[in-house]
Amino acid sequence: MAAKSFKQMIKDGDLKRADAMKARLEDLHEEPGFNLRAEGEDLEQSIADLADYLHQGGIVPALEVRPREEGGMWVVDGHRRRRAYLKLDAEGRLPRDPNGEFWVPIVAFAGNDAERVLRVITSQEGRKLSPLELAHGYKRLIAFGWTVEQIAQKMGRTRQHVDQVLVVGNANTDVQQLISSGAVAATTAARIVRKHGEKAGQVLGQQLAKVIAAGGTKVTPRAVAEPTVPRAILDDLLKVTTDIVDAFPTALRAGLAEGPESITLTTRSAWVERLMDLVAQAKESLQG
Repeated sequence: MAAKSFKQMIKDGDLKRADAMKARLEDLHEEPGFNLRAEGEDLEQSIADLADYLHQGGIVPALEVRPREEGGMWVVDGHRRRRAYLKLDAEGRLPRDPNGEFWVPIVAFAGNDAERVLRVITSQEGRKLSPLELAHGYKRLIAFGWTVEQIAQKMGRTRQHVDQVLVVGNANTDVQQLISSGAVAATTAARIVRKHGEKAGQVLGQQLAKVIAAGGTKVTPRAVAEPTVPRAILDDLLKVTTDIVDAFPTALRAGLAEGPESITLTTRSAWVERLMDLVAQAKESLQG
């Protein structure tokens, strides 16, 4: 059975046209597994807040929908709005008309399956997607055959951003749980996953234990920062090695071009001593 067109729905009385199309609340359906938002207290609270806003006369955009073969429409964009209307109805606060109906403004969505996912990602209904929700959206687009470059272009973001989000989306469950709980930022987790792979959750868990013992609650980038060589030491290393290389005689440079296994180099002892000292300082810095 083919899905009815919007024109046919209007003719059959399933839709109502005024300045725009409207549909009965009961005819709007949420496609299982389509919405990217994670269920939980945060989502429920946001729906409750939106319901109160609507009850007070707040204005929201029309829901974007597509025909449903079984009748009615699937919501493409507007899942929280639909649930807010349903919440008002369950609480007896939905202003139904004399016929007992409530008509919701809608617009027809035009696009394929991948474009429907992209619409959910880019719309976000006034509430930003969490890093993991965004990651699940990107992974769906990848499953549809989109490249990282395509996603970046459509999102107006860099390839590096998309890569980082996908690293989080493909991370092990223990890492994702730490992100969901707010114990670590997604950007920090991505760095650790890239460095430690399968052991990232264990590394983050150990760092979190140290943070909590010190009275903190979250693994910050500083807490997982790797030791680095100070810029001053690097600058000095560059200077002394440049001095040594610039002093190479012409004959030595010509001899190197012939590919000898070894050479004899005569240079200033002060430069060598300085080079050895700087290397020792760099090693000490990296040992923390």
